[in-house]
Amino acid sequence: MEQKTHVEVEKCENENTILKDFSGFKWMSFIPGKTTIDDVCVMEINSTQERFSTLILPDHYFTPTYCIQIVKSGCLRIHINNKEYEITANQGCLISPELLIQKPDKMDNYVELLVLSMSREFIEELNLNFPLAATAYIYVHPVWNISPKRMQRLIQYFDLMREVIAEKERKAAIPLIRSFFYYLAEPEANNFPKQNSTEMSRNEEITGRFMHMVDANCEQQHSLDWYADQLCLSTRYVANTVKQTLGITASACIEHVLVQRAKTLLLTTTKSIQEIADQLGFQNQSHFGTFFKRHEGMSPAAFRKQ
Repeated sequence: MEQKTHVEVEKCENENTILKDFSGFKWMSFIPGKTTIDDVCVMEINSTQERFSTLILPDHYFTPTYCIQIVKSGCLRIHINNKEYEITANQGCLISPELLIQKPDKMDNYVELLVLSMSREFIEELNLNFPLAATAYIYVHPVWNISPKRMQRLIQYFDLMREVIAEKERKAAIPLIRSFFYYLAEPEANNFPKQNSTEMSRNEEITGRFMHMVDANCEQQHSLDWYADQLCLSTRYVANTVKQTLGITASACIEHVLVQRAKTLLLTTTKSIQEIADQLGFQNQSHFGTFFKRHEGMSPAAFRKQ
């Protein structure tokens, strides 16, 4: 009997698989998180991009999770860090909380897509030993090619992750997904430092390091001066570099990540507004409320209630 987490599908007589549900999910398995809706979630989407993209709220955003997307067929259109990508069969991308995502103008394309989504807490438990050079490189080069042979093995990984996660076997899922990451990165792992020095511009490297630091420290540090000091660069230089690379200011990046973190806490925890304000490093609840309303047009309480 099918797992309850698997969405039923029906076949059209002529061509593509059309899903009964609105979102286009063919199947989904997940393990609920303590501080997030899903600690880890694996799924397959067979649909037009317009159909499943309607579930993504804003036109541009920072995702609260780490998300690997692998295209089996068709194409996925996406804007990452102010750059447009068209990801086709045997290609994948990594979306992390530091990346600015924007909806494409056209979404009439059909795509068969495998997705693995993980919370920050789950990523920390994986204890992946990738160097900073690798994470900075992926930040500015988030799309990569997958050989046909390796693609088949990755599909097998997804089938196994689907079964393990559907059974809510968290202890088994951690080493399995850790192995998946290393297998996915293996073709490029030895080249990351070389690629960082030869293929990444100085601006891209600084921006990658900056966004990595923002994701790790934004709850305690809101000032651009602090990040510039950690990078041993002037505040003006960091501001100009990030603006040239992403098209938005460095201060806006910090605020965007803070807002996304606040929205995640408001929607997925029972913490009070004061507790969330304290966790995010605001002087008091009033300052947090003013900051949140300036970005979202409503108070934190109204956002949670809505």
